[in-house]
Amino acid sequence: MPSSTSSSDPAATSTFSRDLPASTEWSRIVLVTVLLAVSAVGFREWSLKENGIVPSLSTQAPLWAWQRNLVRAAPSDSTVVVGSSRIAWGFDLEEWAKCSGEPRPYMLAWPAICPRPQLHDLANQQDFRGTLLVGVAPGFFFGGPDYTLAMRVRDFIKLSEHWGPADDIEQRLRFLIEPVFAFMSTGEASPLLLLRERIDLPQREGQLAPLRDRLFFRTDKHCRGRLIEGVENRPRDIEAFTSILVALKARSRLYPPGNVDLILEEVVKDVREIHNRGGQVIFVRYPSTGWYREDEQKHQPREKYWDRLIEETGCLGIHFEDHRELSGFAPPENSHLTQQDAITFTRRLHNVIEREQSSRHFDSPE
Repeated sequence: MPSSTSSSDPAATSTFSRDLPASTEWSRIVLVTVLLAVSAVGFREWSLKENGIVPSLSTQAPLWAWQRNLVRAAPSDSTVVVGSSRIAWGFDLEEWAKCSGEPRPYMLAWPAICPRPQLHDLANQQDFRGTLLVGVAPGFFFGGPDYTLAMRVRDFIKLSEHWGPADDIEQRLRFLIEPVFAFMSTGEASPLLLLRERIDLPQREGQLAPLRDRLFFRTDKHCRGRLIEGVENRPRDIEAFTSILVALKARSRLYPPGNVDLILEEVVKDVREIHNRGGQVIFVRYPSTGWYREDEQKHQPREKYWDRLIEETGCLGIHFEDHRELSGFAPPENSHLTQQDAITFTRRLHNVIEREQSSRHFDSPE
């Protein structure tokens, strides 16, 4: 059947065309776009602030790797701090510099890691001849090699060793952006998490409470962590934090325990490497109380772990139970010092170390 419209009809084959405007007001388009973007970001930042989320550096491996490379370039006699979260949050860099009259130490301690790979890494840095303060949280320090959470620090070290220009640029941008915009907080800005808090769902029995960084601690560009001011006055948050610590304890026992003899053999070797170059290693046992201290006494009794560590390495060891001025602190969740207590403890720790070092020098046959 022939088409009702002839293919030869010019009207049927013509293409409609329209000329673009002679002048497009691009400046107005750009202005409107910028205003919409600023408004959206501004509203988002305001809503996050209303929910207690403030800008903060993300606690991620590149931040540690950045700091580790600063240590490589630092003077050989620098003071470096390694360990897990107790010393990371309980050691105040500025207070130590104020007490010692020396440059601010370098913080390489990190939450929930084993410091032994850090000790080994610095033992292999041939130009390091400074002071290494090692925080000893027994569960992490004496953890076995298969304890993946604690041993992830080995990946941090590899990242720092293979640090490239792209990594450097990315971390510099983080320093510029993350302290300004709250929506950059990893996970914390998720609408689902905020909705969960708004609805206030009851916690099911046996369920692991979510670890919300913003509720407990902040980390600065020097890797110095701090418990958020006033967290000790929020019982519900302390309860959630405590449940996380209990779960971490239970998780650690899913892995074979570390062989203490082999661990101490490796630690002694690394300590001697640093001592032979003129450096010194000081082990520090930060306070723990309540259920956490009881658990440590049960699974890592002092005489079999801490006492052997100090005896076999020959290092100065500062245990909070051995010095009246370092005892009596009350970590809100039995494991970490508050901001003010961290400053006080750091000042007293410096005084104790100076006193102990003077006593050792006085007792020396030389």
